[in-house]
Amino acid sequence: MKSGDFNNDGISDLAVTIETPYYGINMLVGNANKSFQTQIMTQLSYIRGFMASGDFNHDSNLDLVAPDGGLSVLLGTGNGSFQNLVSYATDYFIIVVCTADFNNDGKLDLAISKWRCSSYCVSVLLGNGDGTFQPEVNYSSSSNLNYMISDDFNNDGKKDLVIVCDGNRSVNILLGNGNGTFMTPKLIVTADNSEFVISGDFNHDGNLDLAAAHIVPCVIGVLLGYGNGHFSNESLYSTETVTNSMITGDFNMDGNLDFAVSYINTNEMGLFIGNAVVSNLKAEFN
Repeated sequence: MKSGDFNNDGISDLAVTIETPYYGINMLVGNANKSFQTQIMTQLSYIRGFMASGDFNHDSNLDLVAPDGGLSVLLGTGNGSFQNLVSYATDYFIIVVCTADFNNDGKLDLAISKWRCSSYCVSVLLGNGDGTFQPEVNYSSSSNLNYMISDDFNNDGKKDLVIVCDGNRSVNILLGNGNGTFMTPKLIVTADNSEFVISGDFNHDGNLDLAAAHIVPCVIGVLLGYGNGHFSNESLYSTETVTNSMITGDFNMDGNLDFAVSYINTNEMGLFIGNAVVSNLKAEFN
């Protein structure tokens, strides 16, 4: 699931992967009243894992990259639909994709994780700025990855990676060097039940924070960022439901970040605006 303004109307939309009745992406176009319009559907031959979004060809429209065993690049038209699907084959099954400008050349790049890779690969594909990418460069991690995000967590102008390892479900940070390479991973959360992680400035201090979804118990752990790549201890908030995806956005346009989650083993989503979870978070951070 990815949020963004895919139809250029100034309101956040949701792109959601589906597996029935076919593999594909459903675009839920957002309304100003916090509801969503009729779905725009894009069918794929296969999809499994976590997408990335960004303007990969510099046409001011949001595009998507979806893991379909390899990679499928879907160029946005600016109305919530996509065209010119381009596929990339890889040597291992891809489950996580995230995007950022890792080498500071003004073009969006991709970081991907490969499932059951013999060397536990994290790979970077540098973008050409036209919707295509250079051959992947492989890096090793201590474990297969369950999830991965990118942002500048130490305020040095270089994009970093935060990863959730599959083996021990810990959360780690890899500080970026600004040339497409990364420093040695550093442990952030030692808990063995982390599933997903998102970032945002939840307390309006100008530093990026983290929210990690845990599965036993079903909680969201919030870690406030210090702006130097280090974080506070977790503050835990019960969700009472196991999630298999989580995103953040200002869905009710009140200036504070909200959470949207999808639930494991169901076809349901939850939009947490002004309920107990998000209200508690806002009270804590304000």
